[in-house]
Amino acid sequence: MEERSLVRQLLEPEPETGPTPGERRGFGAVPWGWFDMLTVGVLAVVVNLALLPAGMVGAGYVSGALSSDALTAFSLQVVASYALITGAVWFLGVRRHGAGLETLGFRPLDLRSLAGLLGLLAAVIVATNLAVGLVARVPRGPEIFAFGHGPGQVLVIGLLVLVAAPLGEETFFRGFLLQGLARRFRFWPAAVITSTLFALAHVWWQLYLPIFILGMAFAWLFWRTGSIWAPIGAHATINGVSFMLALLFAR
Repeated sequence: MEERSLVRQLLEPEPETGPTPGERRGFGAVPWGWFDMLTVGVLAVVVNLALLPAGMVGAGYVSGALSSDALTAFSLQVVASYALITGAVWFLGVRRHGAGLETLGFRPLDLRSLAGLLGLLAAVIVATNLAVGLVARVPRGPEIFAFGHGPGQVLVIGLLVLVAAPLGEETFFRGFLLQGLARRFRFWPAAVITSTLFALAHVWWQLYLPIFILGMAFAWLFWRTGSIWAPIGAHATINGVSFMLALLFAR
């Protein structure tokens, strides 16, 4: 069989007939449809509108008097919102249709399929840092992670950025929405739509461009490997580096 270069594999179009768009690259036929995606999407908006503003007020973002204990409570509210949305994805996308978690991409990750992806991820990180530094003024570390230095508070924030955010966001945006849209469109339009929503879901508008770029990279990782663990791992790694830098600067 002819070996195709990585660039050629990326650029060649999906076949007009045969498997559903994206299936050849690792996406299978998913059982959920428009009703399920719209329902979970509306629930995600309602949950965030209900929990996050109240948490931000309680944490002192409005008054400017940021409290460490209040910020910890706010972080726990964010973790709870991820849990509720992930639960809705599981119930409407998996359980209701009698499917398994593998339909969301929770399949073993073949490390051999990651060949050539590390270079792309490194390039994306460099481009993201350039976009943040040259295009946008991003809130400083102490403004974002202005919490106490107690181990309990650091543990809660770490749980949010290293576990809850990568697992919850990748399950919802990539495992659920991306695959659902790729079932009806080609991969790239689905990736653009979900990456745009992924960027808009974050707080600071200055971060929209770099988060959109990262969303495209996470979508491509999932598409190429067929396992949601690849973007979850990349997401957690990037969050972890940012978290450690913010801790260092905050001190």
